Amino acid sequence: MSRPEIRIQLVEQFKCLEQQSESRLQLLQDLQEFFRRKAEIELEYSRNLEKLAERFSSKIRSSREHHQFK
Repeated sequence: MSRPEIRIQLVEQFKCLEQQSESRLQLLQDLQEFFRRKAEIELEYSRNLEKLAERFSSKIRSSREHHQFK
């Protein structure tokens, strides 16, 4: 193989590696965005569950207190 042929082959390999790196970087960015958004949703969900639990536990407490006075 001559020097120009080797050079052409190396350039092609480099381009291929560069494309792979870019696609992997894009995949990592997509995964990062997915997990960031998932964490936001889970945080909102947990806050809503906490509010729901507080509302019903206060109703249960007031109901118990009401029955104790009877």
